Amino acid sequence: MSSVKSSISQYAGTVTLMFVLALSLGFNVYLARKAGLGAHSSFAELKVNSKLPSPLPLLDGDGKPVSLTFDDSRPTVIYVLSPLCGWCKKNEANIKALTAAAGSHFQLIGLSTEPTNLKQYIAEGHAPFPVYQVSSKAQMEKLGLGGTPETIVVGPGAKVEKAWRGAYMAENVKEIENFFGVKLPGLQEPVTASN
Repeated sequence: MSSVKSSISQYAGTVTLMFVLALSLGFNVYLARKAGLGAHSSFAELKVNSKLPSPLPLLDGDGKPVSLTFDDSRPTVIYVLSPLCGWCKKNEANIKALTAAAGSHFQLIGLSTEPTNLKQYIAEGHAPFPVYQVSSKAQMEKLGLGGTPETIVVGPGAKVEKAWRGAYMAENVKEIENFFGVKLPGLQEPVTASN
């Protein structure tokens, strides 16, 4: 009889644990949806050979409407960033080196996905090129922008020639260096107030 009670007790414990795990998973899915996490999965990914609108309606650092017209005489490099993005901060030395080496052959611009701290980011000179912002999450989705950082090369006719997602790391650094003909310094740890 003791072994039957023990088996029932183990079974009840296992069932209770499974129930708690299922409840926890369901609650996490609910919270993720409520917070908008996973929203990028619904974004249409930016594809090579796709066309961007030209002129491209954007906002300046003050939130005022501007239009970006792509220059058919030289490609445009759009560096998608967010002032609060840790990977963008780690990639800052790379994008500055890329701008110094390739800036005469390409028009470089920054495109922030967030307005938070953008004016301060621009004023502190984190980007060595003009920085604009998307007007809304809907515009991000329409353009096929995902996370930050992202580097997009736009050629004649506003056609996307190349697109790399993420900081310049092992997966894409060699391809970026070869494409632009530059040697990049690698990722840097961002400087903090305690450093």
